[in-house]
This record gives sequence, C-alpha cells and structure tokens, in this order.
Amino acid sequence: MGLLGLLGDFELDEKATINNVRRFFEHDWPIIQSRAHISFVDVKSPVISGMPTGSMNGNSNDDKYSIHTQATQWVDDVIKACQGMPNLYRHVLELRYFKNKGWGEIEVITGYSRKRGYELLNDALLSFAEAFSDTYDYREYK
Repeated sequence: MGLLGLLGDFELDEKATINNVRRFFEHDWPIIQSRAHISFVDVKSPVISGMPTGSMNGNSNDDKYSIHTQATQWVDDVIKACQGMPNLYRHVLELRYFKNKGWGEIEVITGYSRKRGYELLNDALLSFAEAFSDTYDYREYK
C-alpha cells in the first residue's frame, strides 16, 4: 500500500502546513544557523566557521558539541530538502529565508508581482514540507 493509501481520507491542511513551515524559517531557522555556526551565501554553499568555543560555564563542552552537531545535521537536511525542490520554488525560498530579501527586492530580482511571489513562496513552503518530512514533519491534515 502506498503512502496515499496509508493516509486514507486525510487531506493536507495547506494553510496550517504553510504556517508551520513559515514559523520554522522565521523563528527556528535563524537559531539553527547560529548554533551550527553557518553563514549562507545561498542554499547550495554553506560556510562552516568551525566548532564552538567558550568557557565551561553553563553547558559542558560535550553539550555544546552535541548542540552544534544536531544543528549542523538540521542544516544539512534543510539543504538536501531544498535541493530536491523545483528550481523556481527553491529560488523564492532562498531569496526570502536564506538571503533575507524583502518583497520589493524579490519583485525586482524575479520579475514577479508581490502577489505572485506570495503564491510561489506558499507553494515552496508546501514543497519543503514534503521534502523535509523525513527529518521533521510540518505537514498537518484535516
């Protein structure tokens, strides 16, 4: 039985799924990048700045390494999920959440209206939810 058969009569709640993924990129993603010590030029080229350093106050070095390792794994998983997305969706997602471009800049870069940019971003967020579901499932069903 395929995945769709396992889901039975469940229908994807697109609005809730989009909101979940948007929340991830707006809230969790900057924290993950910080913990992984990653700076993004674009989706394909992360620059790893090294391991965390600091005093023994607070977390132990093992805890810091674990946090860094987990965050680095999430970054890798996000990149893999994005690489599997259609180029147009990946491009809009990259501009918005990896390069932190505003909608005015995105309009100029892509040539799409703001309304079309929103539509493409929503489609990109849904595509990301599917591609990332092996790592964490942001999808919601009705």
